[in-house]
Amino acid sequence: MTRTVLAAICATLFFIQPLYAEERTQLSSRYFTIEGNRGDRTALFLAEHADSIAESVSKQLGFALDERMHIIVAPDRKRFNSVQPKGARLPDWAVGVAYPHRSLIVLLKDPRGNILKTLEHEVCHILLGRAFGSSHQVPRWLHEGMAIIVAEQWNMQRLTTMTMAVLTGTLLSMKEITHSFPRDKHRAELAYCQSFYFISFLKAKFGDDEFRTFLSVYSSCKDFKLALWKTYFLRWDEINELWLDYLKVRFSWTPILFSTGFLWFLASLVFIWGYVHKKRKAREKMRQWELEEQPSSENGETRH
Repeated sequence: MTRTVLAAICATLFFIQPLYAEERTQLSSRYFTIEGNRGDRTALFLAEHADSIAESVSKQLGFALDERMHIIVAPDRKRFNSVQPKGARLPDWAVGVAYPHRSLIVLLKDPRGNILKTLEHEVCHILLGRAFGSSHQVPRWLHEGMAIIVAEQWNMQRLTTMTMAVLTGTLLSMKEITHSFPRDKHRAELAYCQSFYFISFLKAKFGDDEFRTFLSVYSSCKDFKLALWKTYFLRWDEINELWLDYLKVRFSWTPILFSTGFLWFLASLVFIWGYVHKKRKAREKMRQWELEEQPSSENGETRH
């Protein structure tokens, strides 16, 4: 009886595995192997654009494309979570993740997002991670800030988030976001914003070429503060002081006043004011009519 059951299970697995394998397909490009569901155009779409994206990221960072990368396109959240390496912990809102030392990128098909921008973001993580090696932990703000810049994922909401944090004194210290980001979605978004603006500050203050030099020096010496000194001739505390001064000048109430949310708020106030004003005018008119009718009623006048 036991042998029969085992034989049945083996037979089932034999037929199921090929069936599942037929549901997946792989495409190859110069730098990538892309895995997705058979018949899914997303994998084909990525294959058409992935190489040019990788070359663009490589040029911006100054790091070579010396190894192929493997991309898995997940059709849903369940598949996205199931293909992660053992022990990986991802926030619920993640739509892409990179594992530099595995040369692996996992992307979730999200109709609300831009999968090419997500790929660009994750390729940046791969190249940065490879350049520094597995023995050195690159500051998280450097990883994320550079990835957002490379993928051009700036938006007005991030400007508003940063402005509110500066004006309300709720910024995270750079030390807080060096090793990891908060798991809370709103605080994590602030961490992403700060990372983006800190890298933007360095590039605007000292230039793009100097920033690429900093990355090159840092990847070679694996000493963050030494790389700052060799590139900018400034200590970390001096850089941080310049950063804080930049925040005071860069951010004000202006972005909030012209943000979409604030404009909708103003429009709502105008609508409410108009409604209340109209009701008040109607009540005043009714009261005026009542006053005009009172003398006629008192004198007993009737009209036919």
